[in-house]
Amino acid sequence: MQIFYYAPKMVESWKGQKLLSRAEFHVGANVAKFLRLQMLPTQGLVSEKTNRFALVFGTLDGGIGCIAPVDELTFRRLQSLQRKLVDAVPHVCGLNPRSFRHFKSNGKAHRPGPDNIIDFELLSHYEMMSLEEQLDIAQQIGTTRSQILSNFSDFSLGTSFL
Repeated sequence: MQIFYYAPKMVESWKGQKLLSRAEFHVGANVAKFLRLQMLPTQGLVSEKTNRFALVFGTLDGGIGCIAPVDELTFRRLQSLQRKLVDAVPHVCGLNPRSFRHFKSNGKAHRPGPDNIIDFELLSHYEMMSLEEQLDIAQQIGTTRSQILSNFSDFSLGTSFL
């Protein structure tokens, strides 16, 4: 399962009647269906908003994914963690996670990459690292291991409809 989080920008577009493109990224398969579900309230995800929604999608090869909002502070922390993990974690099948997630249509890249998307599939490798490695990476990005694990817990609770 793939879970992506994005940091929404507070830009009005016809009072919410017009969809705005926030990111283009490669999921890994063709998406067949999107479903909008209301997220459960948690402390760390987009604070003080009870009316939050996530997109759950299914792919043609049987995969399931989710796109959900996250508050700005958590996004910055996990984006820093994601950048560190790109270098610290061995790449699956030799695919660099950053270049793998770049959206390409007809072989051409559209935008300079999914910088406002957090790839939870990559972040899940953090929990599999040794305690020393977790503490070292957390210190390098200026946070604590417990704060990162708390953010992971908030994600799990907020998207527990899966």
